[in-house]
Amino acid sequence: MNVFSQKDSLGSKSPRTIAKYLTSIDDGAAAARFSGIGGAGQALKGHIFGNDQYAYTGILLGYIKPRGSGSLVEIENALTLGPDNSLKGARIKITLDKFYVQSFPGNGTHTVLCEFAGKNQIPGDAEEMRFALTTVANDESSAGLSGAPIFLGVSVGQDGIAFEGRTINVRSETDDKLIEALGSDTFRSGLALLTSAQPALKPFVGLAGSVVKAVVSRNKNCQVYSFKLGLDFAGGTTSARLREGSYVVVQADQTQWKWSDMAWNTSTQAVVQRQNDAPIPFNYMVFGVSRFTGNEAAGKN
Repeated sequence: MNVFSQKDSLGSKSPRTIAKYLTSIDDGAAAARFSGIGGAGQALKGHIFGNDQYAYTGILLGYIKPRGSGSLVEIENALTLGPDNSLKGARIKITLDKFYVQSFPGNGTHTVLCEFAGKNQIPGDAEEMRFALTTVANDESSAGLSGAPIFLGVSVGQDGIAFEGRTINVRSETDDKLIEALGSDTFRSGLALLTSAQPALKPFVGLAGSVVKAVVSRNKNCQVYSFKLGLDFAGGTTSARLREGSYVVVQADQTQWKWSDMAWNTSTQAVVQRQNDAPIPFNYMVFGVSRFTGNEAAGKN
């Protein structure tokens, strides 16, 4: 599954292209920082400044157990987990529980469009899933959402699940109506999936894709980050296993990262550094994975 391309992310562009984009959205200070860097996108790793973390393209994946106790809950490396095989063939829900913005292109309050895509593994078919939501946040702050439903009733295949996501910086003032459409009740309630193929689902999925495509086409709007998350039941060391709990997706390219140095602060609902309880200086999302009861789709959760 390859719906979103990393090459479209801002950090995959040349420093000159990044600087040009930042200039177009009146972020002159950041543009000046990038205009002095040579080389292509991957050469940015050693040059990203403390307030330009949006230019990272990598992913660090952590896992938080459900119902953790204490003020600081351990975060494990998601690549070292064992799978929960009881989830094979089960139905789950995926929620966006946290979106923290350390830095994003532009000045002031950021409008961010988040889009997610995947496949619903129904018998004899694979049904496309696509959902989008918008939120706002300032640098070094969290977006105003918690437990936002994305996919409700996803059928887990024998090989697990996979879904993709991306964040889009919305700076064009002409997109108010499109953004308003994504904030309607239809979109806010998440994508509820039945146990069999839904002919009515395809127009919804197509509409979500079309609205986001229209937003991305504006020259002042830009894909900032994309990720692919595969959660399976295999025993390999290069993929994550599927379990109930929370998965932390950090936008970073760090090679010295240790999840044992981080924790989930239950009071502030944030990923922090154990040493000083300070928030980690990176953009990140937290996704909740839990069993689907069917009541969620009816609004009874």
